[in-house]
Amino acid sequence: MRVIASRRMTSSSVRRSRPLRHALLAGCLLAATAPAADALPEVVATRGLPSSISSTYGTAVPLGDPSTAGLFAISTRWGVEIRDAVSGAEAPVGAFRTSGAVNAVAADGNTLYLFAGTRGIVAVDVTDPANPAAIGSRGDLGDLKLGAASPNGYGLAAANASELHFLGRSSPGALSLLATLRYADDRIVRAIVARSDSFLVVSERSTPLQRLFLTLYRLPAGAAQPQFVSEIPVPNQAPTGMVWRGDLAFIGAGSLGILTANVRTGVVTGPAGIGKYVREVDANDSVVVAAAQAGTFVRLRRSGSGGATLINPTFESLPLEPIHIALSGSRVAISVQDVDSAQDPDEVGRGAIEFRDLDLTLAIPAVGGTGRTRRVAWSAGLAYVADYTGGLRIYRADGSDTSLVGVLPLGSSTRVVDIALDPPRHRAYLAAGSQGLQIVDTTDPSAPALLSALPLPGLASAVAVVDSDLVVVGRRGTVGAGLTFVDVTSPASPAPRGQLGSGSISDPRAIAVKDTIAFVADESLGLLAVRFGNPDAPGLVGTPTGTAARDLDLSGNVLLVATGAAGLQVVNVSNPVIPVLQSQVATPALLGVARSANSAALFLGDEGALVVDLNNPSAPVLRGPIGVPGASRDGIWVGDTLLVATGFALERFRVSPAPTVVPALTIEFDRALLLPRARIRWTPVSLPGMVGLNVYRDLLPGRQGTSPAGTLVNKSLLSPGATEAVDDSLVAGTTCRYRLEAFFADGSAIKVAEGSIFVPSNSAVGRPFPNPYRPNGGAALTLPFRIAPGSPAGTVEVTIHDASGRLVRRSVQAVGAGGGFGTAAWDGRDGRGRKAPDGVYFARVRGPGIDDARQFVLLH
Repeated sequence: MRVIASRRMTSSSVRRSRPLRHALLAGCLLAATAPAADALPEVVATRGLPSSISSTYGTAVPLGDPSTAGLFAISTRWGVEIRDAVSGAEAPVGAFRTSGAVNAVAADGNTLYLFAGTRGIVAVDVTDPANPAAIGSRGDLGDLKLGAASPNGYGLAAANASELHFLGRSSPGALSLLATLRYADDRIVRAIVARSDSFLVVSERSTPLQRLFLTLYRLPAGAAQPQFVSEIPVPNQAPTGMVWRGDLAFIGAGSLGILTANVRTGVVTGPAGIGKYVREVDANDSVVVAAAQAGTFVRLRRSGSGGATLINPTFESLPLEPIHIALSGSRVAISVQDVDSAQDPDEVGRGAIEFRDLDLTLAIPAVGGTGRTRRVAWSAGLAYVADYTGGLRIYRADGSDTSLVGVLPLGSSTRVVDIALDPPRHRAYLAAGSQGLQIVDTTDPSAPALLSALPLPGLASAVAVVDSDLVVVGRRGTVGAGLTFVDVTSPASPAPRGQLGSGSISDPRAIAVKDTIAFVADESLGLLAVRFGNPDAPGLVGTPTGTAARDLDLSGNVLLVATGAAGLQVVNVSNPVIPVLQSQVATPALLGVARSANSAALFLGDEGALVVDLNNPSAPVLRGPIGVPGASRDGIWVGDTLLVATGFALERFRVSPAPTVVPALTIEFDRALLLPRARIRWTPVSLPGMVGLNVYRDLLPGRQGTSPAGTLVNKSLLSPGATEAVDDSLVAGTTCRYRLEAFFADGSAIKVAEGSIFVPSNSAVGRPFPNPYRPNGGAALTLPFRIAPGSPAGTVEVTIHDASGRLVRRSVQAVGAGGGFGTAAWDGRDGRGRKAPDGVYFARVRGPGIDDARQFVLLH
């Protein structure tokens, strides 16, 4: 993947211990051309081959005729794999990686649609299943969790937490938004199934009474809007999965079993109890299969009229917990995890795919990766990975060779969460949860050998090397939390020395050592300092910061602290007894940090990574995001290569040593509009393999809630030949920084231009509140507005119009000279005092320097 990272990195030998669319808009009476963008020294990084891809698998989607066993497309947290259901081969037929978390996959002919959280929908062509290629994207639909595609190109439906989107498809990669539905009773969409030109949506409402709904929509080819067909309410049920065959829908109902609903007649029967909690279901003409709790695969025979009655359940125990299930012909694909034995709140256990054949007693062995890359360290050309469920794994880390060198399995119950290396003595120290401290001999990297294991109270969660004779181990857990210093003079028989208990240390996640001070990143207490001049009697120094800390990187006198709520903290530890906060970088919650020279990479889980310039530690500068497949949680620089532990693979980014300056975008306000709209232009871009362009409004300093990937300006992927885009969601009084990215067929991206513009603070209208507006409680609809400073005295006219434009109500209020804030209110009645009917309305505000309207919904 080609991405923008930061300045050239120097070598490091060992891992150091460690919109709403109508939000307030700014009016602009004067058009202005953007000043030249500040040229930031950047380097381009190339995404290399990963090591040991593993996955948390989602629901499998058959490619082609689902009545015939063949290929499955199955979502992974880092993209999608294409699997052969007939052979159940260990290696996937093909795979596609993309940034962020892929929550669901839908198939339409030779096109896969990946529903990728905040990154929207990615369209992938699988005409050649061995070489999937991105062909389009749509990124303005919120955090997508679910989706379905109707066959024959009718369209798509996708859902986030509160909205249901319907999209048309003019070509496989070109998606247009047709409608967005928000249910008035705040129900949440739990499942979507498509068939022909119809979509069956399962949603759930929890208050005032538990109720699920099956809502049928039609989206005929060429239709401008989805058509509501029918709805079936089912009281006192919570859906956990659904399949739709013929007239019947089978719905998982958790611990109650499986419901059967006739979509045509509205009749609901059941649930058919199986004595297990049902997670997901699928069906063909003769059976219903279910993934159920306690490691259970269930088959039920369909009988009676139309196959609506479920009888003769049979049960099969699985070694791991089934989460998802899908049928293709007689083959069943079951996605399994060992979720019940995962010990750390940030992790899941092993994942795999179990195949079964309904017509044969043969069970194909499970396939898929079983590792979870948690932490990574480096020495002498090798990367040492603390694998959460796979023990210690060692890979080649120099050049393009990413092959596995050696593995040390540590047992199915061992959870390795941190690693520290002592290269001169060829040792690796592993913090291994309930198994305590594990000491490994790495003299022969191809055959690492366990030297000893030291049981400790609680769960070993962090480890750091003090010197050749001493290491320090952090312990977490409700019982046994604390810190233990361990004498490793004889590695075959380590001996505990001094320790601190839970009264001092609560939830340690990383440790960094300077002189006789151990700095501890504590998830509960923040950054702690522990003095250990006498390792037999360590003691706290100073006061914990109180801000959840998750990782540390110590270089000289600068300690970088990755926090859960305060972003990156830059701490001066020239006097380690009195650490001094030099600066902070506001970011979303961090999981890890790695520094080399004057740059740091920040790891944000599903949101990828950010690069920060630390040339001036008192004033760090964000250089931009790195799109990382999977959930980035830790990393280390090796020369010009950034190794990232993503939970599912060891990803590699090769960083160019030559700093470059990308071309400047031309940005200006649209002179035809009263309210500001930025028009962003660039010279034509032509790069091999490019399938389109995206424009992002970047994360700005102080905007902690913003995605590090930025806000996508264009709704759909721009064509490769595009040379401009428009941003009409500007915020007054801010500097907008824009980034133009080329998007490639392999799912990677590269920044090709950037620029910025200041948005002045002028007259503006905010959003109506509440929306939807329900006047029955007596509250009024309020509409905030702002008059620009220096404006003359005058009046503000507020008019309410219905969806056809008819005037419903008018009011006028005076405003004084000098500008300022004001609020208009409406009580839901027309000019004669009558209640206005339910529907869509518009509130228009006209006054000094302002003329704008906002849409809202009225519901009695």
